[in-house]
Amino acid sequence: MEKATAPALDITLPAVPGAASDARRAVHEVAAGRVGDGYAVALAVSEAVTNAVIHAYRDRAPDSEPGEVQVTVTIDGEELLVSVADEGMGMRPRADSPGAGLGLPIIATLADRFEVRQQTGGTRLLFGFRLTAAG
Repeated sequence: MEKATAPALDITLPAVPGAASDARRAVHEVAAGRVGDGYAVALAVSEAVTNAVIHAYRDRAPDSEPGEVQVTVTIDGEELLVSVADEGMGMRPRADSPGAGLGLPIIATLADRFEVRQQTGGTRLLFGFRLTAAG
């Protein structure tokens, strides 16, 4: 059993298109060997960050500074826990969304547990994966 006293990963990225691939690579490094090959965790994080980039800060002017997305990974007992948080406008319907709305269902399918928390000034997605090997 592995227990972390500090996050295994804690990064804050600008909410821009490249953030999803940056987060995916960083999380994969932490998850590989702990949760299988780590790709399910990396895909879930990529979907979560993409949602924040597309939806969270859509009320900002195009020439303003981008918002931020925080990705935190911790090892808690026999589970790898991921948090993806933004300080955007919360989860509201978007008629002009370029996607089919599959991001959250993909995360829910990949993770062993999944939770969406609306918070003042943003959204936090929490998801966990059972460890398959000590890291």
